[in-house]
Amino acid sequence: MGIREIRYCDLTGSEQDVESHELNIDQMRVQIDLAAPEYRKLLGLLQPYIDAGRVDASIPDLRSATKRGGSGQVSTSTGLTAEEREQLRQWAEDKGIEVPSNNRFKRSLVEQWREERAADQPA
Repeated sequence: MGIREIRYCDLTGSEQDVESHELNIDQMRVQIDLAAPEYRKLLGLLQPYIDAGRVDASIPDLRSATKRGGSGQVSTSTGLTAEEREQLRQWAEDKGIEVPSNNRFKRSLVEQWREERAADQPA
């Protein structure tokens, strides 16, 4: 005897292309099953807050998924190595930019560092 699990979107009831997602806000942990269109809509609504906030390296990179307009599939890394995080920290401190001790850098800071680093590279 087998058991069949049917996952449906908690908003629309759709059974197509549904995945479970977890949101952590303050002390709340919210689990929700969403179809891909609803998930993209959620990411779009959160985009201003994601852009303004700090993304932990262990948290999926939601920015790239929404900017791709994509499938809702997200990368699991910010792409910074431990050495790059240290270089970023040093660069920011040299410029008088305050950085958090937990390495949770704002995306805008990471992008600014990468742009300046790329500009300094010989052509």
